[in-house]
Amino acid sequence: MRYSRQAERIRQTIRETLPGIAGVAVITGACFPLHPDFTIVGCFFLLLVVLLSAQVGFAASAIVSVTAVACLDYFFVPPILQWNLMHPLDGLALLTFLATALVVTRLASKAREEAQIANARRRDLARLYEVASRLVSVSPAVAVERRYLNIFSSVFELQAVCLFDGNEAEMACEGKSEHNLVHLTKQAYISGRDYDDRDKRIALRCFRIDGKIAGAVGFQGLSDGEATAGALSILVAAMVQRARSFEAASAAAAATQVEVLRSAILDAFAHQFKTPLAAILMAAGGLRETGPLSPQQDEMVETVESEATGLGRLTTRLLRMARLDRDEIKPRLQATDLRGVTRRIADQFGHQPDGRVLVMDAGVEPVEVLADPEMLGLAIVQLLDNAFRYSPPEAKITVGVVSHPDWAVVWVSNEGSPIPPEERSRIFERFYRGSAGHQVSGTGLGLYVARKIVAAHGGSLELDSEHLYGRDTTFFLRLPVRKQEARHERKAS
Repeated sequence: MRYSRQAERIRQTIRETLPGIAGVAVITGACFPLHPDFTIVGCFFLLLVVLLSAQVGFAASAIVSVTAVACLDYFFVPPILQWNLMHPLDGLALLTFLATALVVTRLASKAREEAQIANARRRDLARLYEVASRLVSVSPAVAVERRYLNIFSSVFELQAVCLFDGNEAEMACEGKSEHNLVHLTKQAYISGRDYDDRDKRIALRCFRIDGKIAGAVGFQGLSDGEATAGALSILVAAMVQRARSFEAASAAAAATQVEVLRSAILDAFAHQFKTPLAAILMAAGGLRETGPLSPQQDEMVETVESEATGLGRLTTRLLRMARLDRDEIKPRLQATDLRGVTRRIADQFGHQPDGRVLVMDAGVEPVEVLADPEMLGLAIVQLLDNAFRYSPPEAKITVGVVSHPDWAVVWVSNEGSPIPPEERSRIFERFYRGSAGHQVSGTGLGLYVARKIVAAHGGSLELDSEHLYGRDTTFFLRLPVRKQEARHERKAS
């Protein structure tokens, strides 16, 4: 490939030289019969070289200049038709003519090259502007499918353009490459280095997103890859980032729609269950009123009532969860004694038949927070219910209240197997049940509902991963403390 380009340059130089040599021959043929002074002929030759330099390259102009000096010496400088010089001044004049011709040729060639470079850059800037304008109007779907590469190819008249997305490990190409541009682009991303091959007119650029190399783009056919490939790679990076943003937004919108649909289904499901459950409980109570029942019948009725009551509680949770998701439930904040609420709920659990014991460690001083007592109580119930479910028989469950200057904390600890590290980040997800959840009954909604309630109060619910209380599993429920100034204002009013 390099040899063929050199041969093409030689042929181009020959094509540019022939008109100049023909001009020298015409001037020589016209002036020789007249035998003018060689300085007059030299002016004609110099004018020819100047005009030629404005059109062709330096090499062709230099060859024509040397040819003109040779003709001037042979045909017009005494002795005529000989290469010998009779006077040193004639040689100095010829050297001066040659130096002047070469200097003029060089300056003209340089000016022409700079003008060509300026024109090329002006065209490239216009093309860059056109590419940027057309990319702005590209639809998100086209950006995701990377069909915008044809814009680069058509505007810059490229043979091929390839894009390797490092995030997706996918390659997209437009056009046909003669030099395996696909492989070169991928290697540029792997090595993290840019690459240019002037002979093959290949330019490879790595592009960055958020400070990290996100991919690579390769161009084949750029007239000035070193000047324009960098700007083109920036446009490609912008399109890749736009496609990623669109995909993320689409995924978020789809997830939102799924959550809305799920909440609607749960709401409808819970409402449909309310009436049958009420009928079942009424029927079970009616059986007791019909007359004395045998022990077996009484046990069956009690089982029906117990299971129906459990289903009713689950239905209530589903309804509250659906409303929490839609932000329909707003806490009715009022001054609430957190210790009093916690103690009242703890008394409801008491001693369990399987030997589990609940210990209260809350002190006696009231801790005032702004909360909805009913909703806050539901969150604490969920934590205690979770602790009883996942602790072994005869285990001790501890619930306590700690007051800080800005926060009040309810902590619930239970003995038993600790939560594995890989599950700690997911235990608050809806319907998620860890490895221990397969051994006990449940729906995976308790911690999710509790956290939603606490968040609605401006607090937080977290798992104690550092075992500050020396227990296997501890949850912290934090709420803002009602400031003392507010209490004084309430008492004064």
